[in-house]
Amino acid sequence: MIAVINIGVGNIRSIVLAIKRACPDVSVELAVSSKVLKKASKIIFPGQGSMVGCLDRLVELNLIDELKTCLNEKPFLGICLGQQLLLDYSEEGPSDGLGVIKGSVRKFSKKNQLKIPHMGWNSIDVNTEHPVLNKILNNSNANYFYFVHSYYTQPSESSVVIAKTTYGNSFPSIIAKDNIIATQFHPEKSSQLGLKFLKNFIHWNP
Repeated sequence: MIAVINIGVGNIRSIVLAIKRACPDVSVELAVSSKVLKKASKIIFPGQGSMVGCLDRLVELNLIDELKTCLNEKPFLGICLGQQLLLDYSEEGPSDGLGVIKGSVRKFSKKNQLKIPHMGWNSIDVNTEHPVLNKILNNSNANYFYFVHSYYTQPSESSVVIAKTTYGNSFPSIIAKDNIIATQFHPEKSSQLGLKFLKNFIHWNP
């Protein structure tokens, strides 16, 4: 069973529908209690919402302790906010993160007259192979995914960065460590390549 953490913000339905399209036979449950996380085989933290108050909401739902256990033991996919939450600290708020991956979350600079948020299709430049990217980057259009964000992660260790994207400056679009993989883009909004990414994650056994 795949548990999709629901803290009450964003379009949870879109990620659930995408998972079912990618793998019609997989069971999906919304996690608003630690009981669902405990029985899940894999965890997805979806990508809409703000870092402000995110940890407080997880505390209210009594999910923090079990989520940290899952982050040590089970395959975990963080999407956008779910990626940013993994780090120590965010300029948004400012707010604390879970500190699973050392580093901070920064806001895009307005220099070069960039529109913020960074919204739309952009390419990823993969520098490290990963099983969840298997058979995704096999044609000229395979590196384009859909982004919507004003903040980006800045991990302390470059070894966790497996793909980057450029929007004014270069930022990590995929980070990974052990059983954890996290994207700044939204697989559920990224057409067939996003569905392939989700399917690879669902079948991933780190």
